[in-house]
Amino acid sequence: MSGSALAIGGGGGGGGGGGSDCRVSTERGSGATFFVPSGGSGNYNILGWGNGTGGTVSTYDGLLESVAEQCVLVAAATTSNSGSGREVASAVNQAKSRYSNIVGSDPKVCTSGHSQGGGGAFNAANRLDADCVIGLQPDTVYTTSIDRPVASDVDVVCIFSTGDTLAPASPFNANNCRRNSTRYSQELTSGSHFTPTSGDGGAPGDAMREYTSRWLVN
Repeated sequence: MSGSALAIGGGGGGGGGGGSDCRVSTERGSGATFFVPSGGSGNYNILGWGNGTGGTVSTYDGLLESVAEQCVLVAAATTSNSGSGREVASAVNQAKSRYSNIVGSDPKVCTSGHSQGGGGAFNAANRLDADCVIGLQPDTVYTTSIDRPVASDVDVVCIFSTGDTLAPASPFNANNCRRNSTRYSQELTSGSHFTPTSGDGGAPGDAMREYTSRWLVN
């Protein structure tokens, strides 16, 4: 993996974070799908997920299950238009209520997504007062825009790919990520724009899991 060094500082909030090898079950909610971990230490933290334009949760099943296997509860909005962050925020809030017995009263929350969902992760973070943002090949130009910068204590990484011609880092997307965050890291990986939709997400998925582990697994 190339790019900036991985940021180690976590966001605020309480919660546990499980371990590193959980079993995962999939459950449906209202406009949301939950990848629910079990077998860790409990008090899991939450990753809110937004699909890319036209995508569904099943498009990213392998990637999201691999994140949940790290003992993180994944709350994925089912919409294919996640740029506003509204549906991702709803999915996370449902998870907090529905799974309060395993996430505790104050879990850490990271918002994430691919393409439109990656740009929308900033908007979801603002709606949720989230602790961190993991933008996976975020499009901040054509399908969505970041409404306002996230709070100064929110950790942010945007993960781009060298073969991505739809949401490349340059000339706009990396700059848009950077100007809307204070605690910013950037990763450049191999792969195309659609690499995250296959298997466990390839090199972009590796980077996503690395940041998830550092920020949401205690």
